[in-house]
Formats: sequence, structure tokens, C-alpha cells
Amino acid sequence: MREALRMIAIARTHQMTVMVGCMIESSLGITAAAHFTPLVDIVDLDGAALLSQDPFVGAGIAGGQVTLPDAPGLGVTRR
Repeated sequence: MREALRMIAIARTHQMTVMVGCMIESSLGITAAAHFTPLVDIVDLDGAALLSQDPFVGAGIAGGQVTLPDAPGLGVTRR
């Protein structure tokens, strides 16, 4: 997480567009990445939607809005 914040800061000093995205990942990875969405320009975090059995419950994405769980840490729980 610290490294991602560092990369975002460097990109911003160079006036670069910043994107956070994923491939096929569980809600654990998606939720971690979703914590950066207020800091980036482009978000593509729909990878968990491609899983038939996601072992985790975490961030939600609906209507173009990301919602983060209220639980401690990343807020992710096991199914």
C-alpha cells in the first residue's frame, strides 16, 4: 500500500493520469485497490465479478460508485 501511494505521488509530480485496475482477483485484492480510488483518475476494479466463487466479501461497486466495508483493516471478511 505504501508503494502504491509513493507511485501515485510520483505520477502526480509529473502531471500523469493515474489508473488502478485489476485482472481476475478476489474481493480481497479488489478491496485493497479500492482504497486508492479517491486518489486516481481511472478505476477498473471489476475482476471479482468474473469469479464464480469469490472467497471474500469486500468492496462493492454499483452504478459507478465504490463502497468500502466498515470492518477494521481492509474490511474484508471470508464467506
